[in-house]
Amino acid sequence: MTSDEQRLMTGEAWRDFCDRLKATGDAIIGDGFPTSPFDRAEGFRWLTRLVVHATQMEVEAGDPAHPFFIRYETPHNQWGGPNPDNCYLRANVDSHYDYRIWANVKDVRQAIFSLNEGEMQLGEYGVFGEHSLEGFEVGEDGTLEIFLTGEPRPGNWMPMHEKGRLFTIRIFQSDWERDAAPAFHIERLGAEGVSRPLLNPAFVANALDRSATWIEKTARFWNVYTERGWEHATPNQAGKPAPAKGGADNILYGSCFWQLAEGEALLIECERPEAEYMGFTIHTMAWLESGDFAERQTSLSGHQLHFDADGKVRVVLAHRDPGVPNWIDIDGRERGLFVYRWVWSQDKPVPRSSVIPLDGVRGALPVDHPQVDEATRRAAISRRREAAWNRFL
Repeated sequence: MTSDEQRLMTGEAWRDFCDRLKATGDAIIGDGFPTSPFDRAEGFRWLTRLVVHATQMEVEAGDPAHPFFIRYETPHNQWGGPNPDNCYLRANVDSHYDYRIWANVKDVRQAIFSLNEGEMQLGEYGVFGEHSLEGFEVGEDGTLEIFLTGEPRPGNWMPMHEKGRLFTIRIFQSDWERDAAPAFHIERLGAEGVSRPLLNPAFVANALDRSATWIEKTARFWNVYTERGWEHATPNQAGKPAPAKGGADNILYGSCFWQLAEGEALLIECERPEAEYMGFTIHTMAWLESGDFAERQTSLSGHQLHFDADGKVRVVLAHRDPGVPNWIDIDGRERGLFVYRWVWSQDKPVPRSSVIPLDGVRGALPVDHPQVDEATRRAAISRRREAAWNRFL
């Protein structure tokens, strides 16, 4: 019996996992993390979400010889500032193997396929291959087939890299009710129809170790990341868009840390970018979640936004509903991170931001800017909730 097998058989591997999880929970109530009752509740909920994701990826889907896709960054499983207009899929892969990936992509608006070293919170920034859906050949019936192999193959080919560990898919759904987000499948070439082997103690022991490491590093990383960003930012001032380190080159991110009192609002004005996709969302400090985006209007896509007659978009961040279509609900947070994304964009417009009295929002907007009453807002939130859960269930 190997040492890893022995660790599981005696319960040592499980106790180690629980001890490391306990220490991570202690860190969340330690120095440097927010201390309000709401933040504490949100932080421990976030920790349970990290446990779910880590164990799904490492225990359930941790064998790259028999991979399958995990859907993550859902309303109840968030980290790293997800885009609410994306459906995210990932599978564990290994450079010793070759793979086939397939799906029916009829009615998919756009998608990005990436081979990654890992994740930024683990210090793994490598992106070894990236393709957009439009760059692949798709059958007349919508069938897409991609080969991820070490040697070139006919058709849609992505080269494997010796450090490639995660195959990631971002499916863009600007129109939540109409843009498709199909299931994707992955199979190791040569293992077609071969069932996964039965579990063995060593595999589970190692998977628990990897899960604990991911949880530890993720739970600490994003709090430091957002606080450092805050220290170098000018609150309520929007920055220029640029690619993120370790992210997709064709996604431009811009940000604005807000700090707003109860009676204040942040008005953000911008020319419409020449982009295939645009979107606005908030991210929380410490956890870098995107708010309760299935239940609250914490984000707006290009299809959800209202554009004024002059072609500009005007978005309002506020604690309370100011009765305008492009309200971003900051969920009572005094401070946080507002992010915009221009994807496949021909230009790089920079939003202008200004703090105004919440009661003065109407006067700061064009006279023909629509008003939204309570009944209209509730109807919109109801549709949003239904569309979100149709996407993720």
